[in-house]
Amino acid sequence: MSSIWTGVSGLLTYSQGIATTGNNLANVNTVGYKSSRMLFADMISTMAGGTSDGSQIGTGVQVGSIALQTSVGSLQDASNSTDLAITGERGYFIVKDAANDKTYYTRAGDFNFDKNGSLMSATGCNVQGWAVDQDAILKAKRNNVILSEVPTTGTVTDITIKDFTIDPQATGTMEVVTNLDSQSSVGELDATDPYFTMFKNYDATNDTPVADSDYQATIKIYDSDGVAHTATVYYSKTSDNSGKEYWEYMVTVPPEEDGSATTSGTTKAGVLMVGTLTFSAQGVLENQTAFTPNGSDPTSLSNWTQASLTSSGVPEFSATFKSASNGSALPSQTIAFKTGLSSTDGSWNSGSAANAGAIGTQASLNLGYNPSATLNAVYCTTNYATSSYTQTSQQDGYAKGEMTATNVDENGVLWGSFTNGQTKALYVLALADFTNPTDLYRNGNNLLTPTTESGKASVGRANSGVFDSIAGNTLESSNVDMASEMVNLIVNQRAFQANSKVVTTAESLMETALQIKK
Repeated sequence: MSSIWTGVSGLLTYSQGIATTGNNLANVNTVGYKSSRMLFADMISTMAGGTSDGSQIGTGVQVGSIALQTSVGSLQDASNSTDLAITGERGYFIVKDAANDKTYYTRAGDFNFDKNGSLMSATGCNVQGWAVDQDAILKAKRNNVILSEVPTTGTVTDITIKDFTIDPQATGTMEVVTNLDSQSSVGELDATDPYFTMFKNYDATNDTPVADSDYQATIKIYDSDGVAHTATVYYSKTSDNSGKEYWEYMVTVPPEEDGSATTSGTTKAGVLMVGTLTFSAQGVLENQTAFTPNGSDPTSLSNWTQASLTSSGVPEFSATFKSASNGSALPSQTIAFKTGLSSTDGSWNSGSAANAGAIGTQASLNLGYNPSATLNAVYCTTNYATSSYTQTSQQDGYAKGEMTATNVDENGVLWGSFTNGQTKALYVLALADFTNPTDLYRNGNNLLTPTTESGKASVGRANSGVFDSIAGNTLESSNVDMASEMVNLIVNQRAFQANSKVVTTAESLMETALQIKK
């Protein structure tokens, strides 16, 4: 009888082996599927007769273990931006079933947004992550702080986009870097204030407020309503003295858009900043002055005083625009003006003129920054003997935008792209890892849950700590090796057949034993 049960144990166990192999082959195209490996173990042996020499007879075979294989399947390109794959073994997406309020883990990243803006798995579970701390990002921008990672707020939650728009942002910094042709000739200058000839000739009541300039650069800047305004920076050569060249510059907006209580309605309406640029004989920008109106009569240069400097040593001016809807004055906004030169000590030279009118005809008062405390950026305004042109111009404001697309980067950050050309970090996907993931419990639908043997989930960000990075527009294929599984199928089949022979042989022995009685 024992030989029959030994054969039966083989039949039962190898049928389970065939079922395991068959399940692997059935899921060869299942996204993120992890194959199972079945190991066999012998059953308790019995002592051979009454011997005491340790001789034993085996009583069959049983399933030793069936373990989930965590190797990474091949990564395949996908057309959906929310198709995601974890590039290594460390990490599982976290999803939550709202119906039973239960959390699951999966390697299948075939996600999509539903009609409510929630990022969902193919099985209808909410993908989990952290909401981005927008206030922390805005604060970092204002203070010119570079964040090492996208800041988040709160605990892990459903990834749901509720607002598909991005609010407008008023311009806070504008950068205009040019080359001013050193071969330009000096025109007719104002006898009293030659370094501000262009400003003194400016008349907002004329169709063309600036009568003449050697070069002008334009850039769009935005008010707090997200309405674009064209800012123009005018340049005019004023002096070529002892190997140095001096240029006057003036930052303006259209006079009819100027809502400032100081300049609006005057002949200087639209002028936001005036100043001078000093170049060396080699065409390098050595110094800069900058003046803004102090609230008194803007037609007098003495009322244009030294501009305040930002923490990074860049001059800034105040701009007040008229509302496009009703013409009323919008809140004043401060805009930093970058030419490529900045003050490293954040202050003006004590010997520099305190107001534009004090310079007069004296080149020595165009000091601006402390000469020993200036810094030229990689892109800086120059004065070379070639045609004047704009090297680069950029600003940080934008209009209101509508979301057009989303994508996820390698760090698991979900970004939104908007019609105004801006991108915004919305969520950070959460990943989980386990001490022993081979013992995770399969719940079907590519969903896994932890067991006592797997250990509890530890949660973190992609591409940090032990967690691998995330690939967007990518899906992880099943890690089933068809060649190995076919070999396993043949071996298990032959083993099953062999054990069936054990049963039939044992049955034949029993028949022979019964015939002895006859």
